[in-house]
Amino acid sequence: MIISLFACTAFGQKSESVKSVPFKTMALETAGLQEDFPAMTLDQQGTPWVVYIAYDGTSDVLRIARVFEGKLEPLGDLSQPGIIHHPSITTGKYGALHVFWSQSSAPGLWTLHHRIIANGKITKKTRTVSKGATFAHAATSPSGLIWVTWQSFRKGPSSIFTKSFDPEKESWSEEIKVSENPSNNWAPRIAFAGNKPNAYIAYDSTKDHNFDIILATVSPGGDISRQAIAETSSYEARVSLTSSPDGSTLWLAWERGFDRWGGDRRSHNVEVGLNANKRIDVVKYDVTSKKITRLPILRPVISPLAKSGKLSLNIPEILTDHKGVPWLMVRYTNRSGVWRIGLTRYNTQQNKWAKAITLPNSSFGQERPSGGRADTQGNLWLVHSSDLRKNKAAGISGIYLNKLSVDHAMPLSESTDNWTPYNLPPRNDPAKDTPKRERTNRHVWTLNGKTYTLFFGDFHRHTSVSNCRTATDGSVVEQYRYAIGTDALDYLGPSDHTDIGKPYDPYEWWENQKLADLFHIPGYFSSFYVYEREQRWPWGHRNVVFADRDGPIIYINRDRYKKSPWQEKYPVKDGPKEITPMELWELLEQTQKNVVVISHTGATGMGTNWDAYKQPIDGTLESVVEIYQSARVSYEGINLPQPTVGLRMDAKVYNRDDHRPARQETNFKMYKPGVYQNALKNGHRLGVFASSDHISTHTAFGGVYAEEFTRESILEAISARRTIGATDKIFAHFTCNNEPMGSALDCEGLPKFEISIEGTAPLKRVTLVRNETNYQVFEPGKVVWNTTYTDSKPLAGMNRYYLRIEQEDGNMAWVSPVWVNTKP
Repeated sequence: MIISLFACTAFGQKSESVKSVPFKTMALETAGLQEDFPAMTLDQQGTPWVVYIAYDGTSDVLRIARVFEGKLEPLGDLSQPGIIHHPSITTGKYGALHVFWSQSSAPGLWTLHHRIIANGKITKKTRTVSKGATFAHAATSPSGLIWVTWQSFRKGPSSIFTKSFDPEKESWSEEIKVSENPSNNWAPRIAFAGNKPNAYIAYDSTKDHNFDIILATVSPGGDISRQAIAETSSYEARVSLTSSPDGSTLWLAWERGFDRWGGDRRSHNVEVGLNANKRIDVVKYDVTSKKITRLPILRPVISPLAKSGKLSLNIPEILTDHKGVPWLMVRYTNRSGVWRIGLTRYNTQQNKWAKAITLPNSSFGQERPSGGRADTQGNLWLVHSSDLRKNKAAGISGIYLNKLSVDHAMPLSESTDNWTPYNLPPRNDPAKDTPKRERTNRHVWTLNGKTYTLFFGDFHRHTSVSNCRTATDGSVVEQYRYAIGTDALDYLGPSDHTDIGKPYDPYEWWENQKLADLFHIPGYFSSFYVYEREQRWPWGHRNVVFADRDGPIIYINRDRYKKSPWQEKYPVKDGPKEITPMELWELLEQTQKNVVVISHTGATGMGTNWDAYKQPIDGTLESVVEIYQSARVSYEGINLPQPTVGLRMDAKVYNRDDHRPARQETNFKMYKPGVYQNALKNGHRLGVFASSDHISTHTAFGGVYAEEFTRESILEAISARRTIGATDKIFAHFTCNNEPMGSALDCEGLPKFEISIEGTAPLKRVTLVRNETNYQVFEPGKVVWNTTYTDSKPLAGMNRYYLRIEQEDGNMAWVSPVWVNTKP
């Protein structure tokens, strides 16, 4: 173990105000462990205590450390090994420390635990607080009650709950439901104001597909009043909350993003991603009058730290010192993908923020918490984790505790900003935004005694873990907020790159699988474990989708995989530099896990030359292809119709053959062999799917007809090719001789097709494609349309039929083929 105490400056910044900051930093770094996700408190003597998660390559364990003789010293384990999320710690009125954490027993099954440290020793008893509880946060009331608040889905939209623990009686109160909004409510924070008995709980709430900040006042008896702190068309979420020592004031800080966040966005432009151009908003809340005073915007204060001006912000953490002065920590990056923590404080007399400084040793990825406390001696104690990365590649994480005198001189920033509406650039035609279908509006189809439900999702959304666009795509948590909170999707699998620029680190894979478990809500929303192998032409990028956790990352680079933790269990042989797709399929079969593979958009340098696969893909593992990707275009065939939905005046949607914006007709030049129709022509029995890839939202939907709303049933539907690819939630299916799309059948008579479509706008054109040729064209002119059609002149032998759907509003859909072997 390496434990050190040292004074350090903030990453060698040239500003004198930064170089002179006398940080004292204690580091806790243990060989063989990833130590991460800290939370802290001060005991009654002012000694810092830190709880954190330690991962040993197999499982998590929750540990606690304290400052002793100038060092951050581990005291012991608080949990059994397992999968752990989001610890919180508070100091009781009588000196005991109370720790809370969520631990998983199975995907979607989380239990909130509570354990006490009394007289410097860990007590034996671990209490269960609640089932299905995550994102817990704890605080102590003036009377000595220990309060904890959390978020819980409970087989439906998430709600905010709280309850309190009486240390003297060792008993829990009844659970109190804090939120009233029937839509999703997220990530609560709790605080108390002076000697007032009420708990103040701040959280963000989804209403009309938008995120707003709510402050709830909860009495010990369970009476609740709620006030909207921020309720605009902008994305306002992930709030932090603290109070002044005298109890007169609450301070709240949150992220503010674009309006219509998660709405129709079809672009490859980094400026329109889920995490693009966020601001940090801070308000002062008068507890007596309930008056809200807005503070100057933080973005221009933090910008000088980024230097390049291309700033991305996340996860504010606000606290007050012993004088009641608010301080704010916020994660920032200059688009390099290396996130650091900026620190500033607010001058209440001059209504200005101080020039921001960077916390030493704070470089890490995006989705990491920080925390702090002020002692009565005039010091701030600030805690965070870091792997000390120099670039996007992951390292070994340790815990860092910084001490800073609150009296240190910090010059004021002259930068200002205002609270004007924060909108994206204008659309070509905002009126063409497609109305969202609510999650409960699902299409049900009964065929041959079986009932199928159409579920829409996405297996190709990148996060900050990927090498490219890490600052603006959004973190894993933001991807799930988009999928669940905007009612966009029924299922999601964020898919980060395995080899591009940096390897997908096993610890990053562990953490992303944990978040998939966290947001898996059986019967309401399904999450999957996904990554993207970005093997270039002619083999093609592929997304690997697991229904079970702990699947191996099959790197493209053979040497990298042979050095990975999965080589021993699923060994790859010696061979060329790259592991081929054929070897990928063999390795995945060894795992005996429920897994499918979906190829990337075909007709690009990232695509698949279907001529290069001499044997037809059998569909055991790989049975569908991305026919459309909203970050780019449709790859159905040469010069075929393209969707126009979601395109912006500033959009950069590339066809990737010449790096010019997408056109209505696309020829793909040298990558023509990668189009979907060429895959069919070469005998590959592949259905269709649609995905987003980077940046785009609500303009790509992979539709599956599943018998049950489970991970296993969704993957079975994909394997059976009961799928559609669409730019909106278009309900569509068709049969041939009463067999569903995706089927292969023998036909001794004439093929008879039944077509059923419920669009989201009037249907401009529906084309039945036979053997890659437009065979029969319909022009329904209505939203709901059903018909039958018999091919009176079928060709002998194997024929392929699929549907292309075009709406008048520019939305499109494609329905997987049927393979019909027509006998003479």
